[in-house]
Amino acid sequence: MLPNAIASRLGSKVKLSWKLTSITKADNQGYVLGYETPEGLVSVQAKSVIMTIPSYVASDILRPLSIDAADALSKFYYPPVAAVTVSYPKEAIRKECLIDGELQGFGQLHPRSQGVETLGTIYSSSLFPNRAPAGRVLLLNYIGGSTNTGIVSKTESDLVEAVDSDLRKMLINPRAADPLALGVRVWPQAIPQFLIGHLDRLAAAKSALGRGGYDGLFLGGNYVAGVALGRCIEGAYESASQVSDFLTKYAYK
Repeated sequence: MLPNAIASRLGSKVKLSWKLTSITKADNQGYVLGYETPEGLVSVQAKSVIMTIPSYVASDILRPLSIDAADALSKFYYPPVAAVTVSYPKEAIRKECLIDGELQGFGQLHPRSQGVETLGTIYSSSLFPNRAPAGRVLLLNYIGGSTNTGIVSKTESDLVEAVDSDLRKMLINPRAADPLALGVRVWPQAIPQFLIGHLDRLAAAKSALGRGGYDGLFLGGNYVAGVALGRCIEGAYESASQVSDFLTKYAYK
């Protein structure tokens, strides 16, 4: 709903299926961006650029401009995570997990000390309308992470079985019918981990771009601002402010 609302507001300013393949400095000022599009190759000139793509993608694109920046961006760690969406009849939920006969709340997070594989479960049908028909619940589960990278070699049925097994230990009655598996998506490089040295690597990438004279080229996204949706939104405002300050102070000189 949020991306659709943004797209509706921005209209034709949003370009879909445009793949950025190169960035070069313009002869006068700013940058020339090369895109592969459904209509063919397109070049766009811009006074400023903000890259909110994953760091490993930014690393590949920026390597021709700055090897040091590319090397720093390539060192962020993105472990694999699978998103597994399943549905159960409401009577499959353990009675002690219901409030006034309903599954309420946002969901649950699972520390590794619980002895389960699933990282967490979101109660999708409790959070959003029209996510499940009457009498059923929809659960979005995440499995994988840095301590369970082997998920990339598992089949979709393996992942559904693992999630179902974990849910029966805490949320679902052990004798409930098998769930309906509605979606399995494995992200080989999912969420950037803010490990020790993360901010140092980010500072090194920004410093390398600065030394190379790439003013007006900004790094953004979840590996810069933080992975939570709120931090991504706050980071977007911060990035917009940086671009505005740059255009005001430098681009129109």
